[in-house]
Amino acid sequence: MNSKSGIIMKILSIFESGLFIKILSVFITGLWIAGLLLADIYIIILAVVFLIALSTILYIHRDNLKEIFQKDSNAIVEDERTQLINEKAATMTLGVLIAVMIYAGIVIIALRNNYPQFLQAGYTLFLASILCFILYFTSRAYYTHKY
Repeated sequence: MNSKSGIIMKILSIFESGLFIKILSVFITGLWIAGLLLADIYIIILAVVFLIALSTILYIHRDNLKEIFQKDSNAIVEDERTQLINEKAATMTLGVLIAVMIYAGIVIIALRNNYPQFLQAGYTLFLASILCFILYFTSRAYYTHKY
């Protein structure tokens, strides 16, 4: 009986490894793409079932996710300097993306008399950039309050 529980624990530890989770997420992405390209609802349903299973595994081990993904590597993943650089780069990228979307949306809307077929795209870009602003300021307020 003891050897059976040891085997079961080894099988469960495979499902909790970072490599398995990475492979499963690539497989799910492949199923999504195949289902959409082939227009097969059964492949998409299979992808949803696997996604629910993966989400369950990640939710159960949500406190250990950093350890799960870092124990597969032998190198140091990141330090405080790397985190600061990534945060600054992400903030700059978000700002530039929002600015380009706003300007492109305004230009497309301004050219509505010459190119009326692109009017919907202009409004979509403009509204998406406003939504990004709202999301950024909401998350900034949340994390400022949290920390």
